[in-house]
Amino acid sequence: MTTRLSIIVSIILLAFFSTPASALGKLSHQLVCQLSYDLLPINQQQKIDDLLVQLSNKDKNRINSYNRNKKDHKVTFADSCTWADAIKKDKAYDRYKPWHYLNIARSSTLITKETCEKNCITSAISYHKNQLKHAKNSQDKVEALMFLGHWIGDIHQPLHVSFASDYGGNRNKITPLVGQCENLHWYWDECLLYPVVKKEKQLDKFNYLAFKAEIYNVLSKQLDSSPKVHWKKSDAIDWANESLMIIRDDAFNYCQIKGQNCAAMDHKKVLITPAYHQHYQTILHKRILQAAVRLSAKLNQLL
Repeated sequence: MTTRLSIIVSIILLAFFSTPASALGKLSHQLVCQLSYDLLPINQQQKIDDLLVQLSNKDKNRINSYNRNKKDHKVTFADSCTWADAIKKDKAYDRYKPWHYLNIARSSTLITKETCEKNCITSAISYHKNQLKHAKNSQDKVEALMFLGHWIGDIHQPLHVSFASDYGGNRNKITPLVGQCENLHWYWDECLLYPVVKKEKQLDKFNYLAFKAEIYNVLSKQLDSSPKVHWKKSDAIDWANESLMIIRDDAFNYCQIKGQNCAAMDHKKVLITPAYHQHYQTILHKRILQAAVRLSAKLNQLL
């Protein structure tokens, strides 16, 4: 790597990974959107940058506050993909809360367009794809961009396609292998990204900036050899079905297959083992890559 290229990469990593350790739970969304941005041609990247410049000061502050960036931090596309979570406490956006997920029946083995036609993640993706393409107002357009980036990340987190009775795994208590995640959904959102360390070592002693940069570098290399053309030949219903297949696997420890039903777990807590962590961390990495490739393809069509 040339000296000039090394400097450019260092600047990108510093801007991308400027959040502190406490914001690690946002990392999956940041990775999806940064990797998707990397895949775009420069002219499309510029269109995204131009949209983000038009963000209101209120939204810039919201994004930077949520990501614990400095107030004058320039919002990147990776930052902006956490916006849909940053606005959850604003009642003006209450209608979007159910758009983060898709609740299904425990007997569901296949998701179709008829499974949910409004107020869920599959309909949200369709809605904001249309808004991004056709909106004339810059505020509507940039909101659609940020929502779409977030929704495509969410649908690839398997537990965003799940059951209302346990709030998508938020009621499924676990004994974590690493980190402080207390339920299965939280573990998939955050702790599954952690490296496995010896018990006597504390995660807060890690260099998180280096840790985040390492994940980004690893996934960037994997992206180069990933079956991008194959992954692009799909839509939101396919992505939801991929997540459904993952959560219905007995090894996932979310439910127990009894006949066709994915019944609630009998025991109170699930122990996250090193084998579980290693196996599903690989799957989570793949889901992040798939989301990035698919988001990039959609943005290339819509911008």
